[in-house]
Amino acid sequence: MRTLSVEQQINNLRPSVTSGLALYFHNWLLASAIVLVIVSIYFRHPVPLMIAAFLGIVGLCERRAGPNIVVAIKAYDMNASSFGEVSITISCWDMNNDYHALIREQNEPDWEYEFIPQGWQPTTGTYAARIWRVDSGGPPVLTAVEAGILIPRYAPKHPGA
Repeated sequence: MRTLSVEQQINNLRPSVTSGLALYFHNWLLASAIVLVIVSIYFRHPVPLMIAAFLGIVGLCERRAGPNIVVAIKAYDMNASSFGEVSITISCWDMNNDYHALIREQNEPDWEYEFIPQGWQPTTGTYAARIWRVDSGGPPVLTAVEAGILIPRYAPKHPGA
């Protein structure tokens, strides 16, 4: 996989933010699932129901990912970043890697969250980072290390919470 710069990774996400796709995609998945349930009942056929189950599960699981991308891009464009460090850990469940970040910053509480790399391959370690927040004291909405960006997949939490 070719590694993209931080700016390239941000620019790759911009079209989905400006078009509104990132913000509303999970709603489209859920609406499609409902329509397919109705189609399955009407035609008394199980195939649309199976597709509806898949779309419904994905729509429910990813309802925070799109809005988090929108907030991250807006914070990148409008807010000043601060400096801190991020510890990246990788856990492997079955054949998929789960990427976790622990964000540390002076005079701010620690935060941890899961992320999905966008155009780069993280490695376990601690790195210097730039951190963007919507407001002071709030959770980080975007973290960038030299190799790439980390956008929370779900709401960031305090460690141990």
